[in-house]
Amino acid sequence: MKRILLVGALAAFGMIFSTGINAQEKASKKEFKDNQKYEKTLNKDLKQKAIKGARKEAKALEKEGFKTLPGKLPIDKQVENAWQKQVEIDTDGNPYWYVASSRAIGGNQHAAALQATNAAKIDLAGQIQTKVTQLVEVKAANNDMGQEEAASIIEVVAASKSIISATLSRTIPLVEVYKTLSNKNVEMMVTLGYSMDAANKMAIKTVRDELAKKSEELAKELDKLGY
Repeated sequence: MKRILLVGALAAFGMIFSTGINAQEKASKKEFKDNQKYEKTLNKDLKQKAIKGARKEAKALEKEGFKTLPGKLPIDKQVENAWQKQVEIDTDGNPYWYVASSRAIGGNQHAAALQATNAAKIDLAGQIQTKVTQLVEVKAANNDMGQEEAASIIEVVAASKSIISATLSRTIPLVEVYKTLSNKNVEMMVTLGYSMDAANKMAIKTVRDELAKKSEELAKELDKLGY
């Protein structure tokens, strides 16, 4: 009799425990779906505002005399895509993309494009450098890293801008427009995009490599931050 009661109690407990897990799973799924819905709505609203701003910028560029390169999308579509990338965020308010623009003048289209692209990459590298510094500072504080070690890592991050810029191999051209000036020189405007997640990981790897040259112990301290 006692055995039957014990088995019955265990079975009942199992049902309650299972029901609890199912309820948690359902709640988690609902929360995930709600977050997805919120993120979709938020991005939709932001993108609609971005489209209005992009159209104004596109008209201004056309008024200046800028034209699209052969085979590229019309100016309004290029600018619209760039603006949408800039406002695309997740539910935590974090952007998905780094975006940078630059203009340059050269003796020909190729020279102007190269200068503008390099300048935009340097801008991107600066944004990435700032973000990575913030990430290191926060994680170092949360992991009780020594002040001296944290300062050394941040110092290397601050000195890595040119190296980060040189390693930006997967930039996405969002806007590429040009105009011919009265002196026959060419002015080029370039806007580049880069996945924030991919860029941060790449930058952390770059910083780690630089830290290892200075001290393998410092490199290991960076590893402890969980990147």
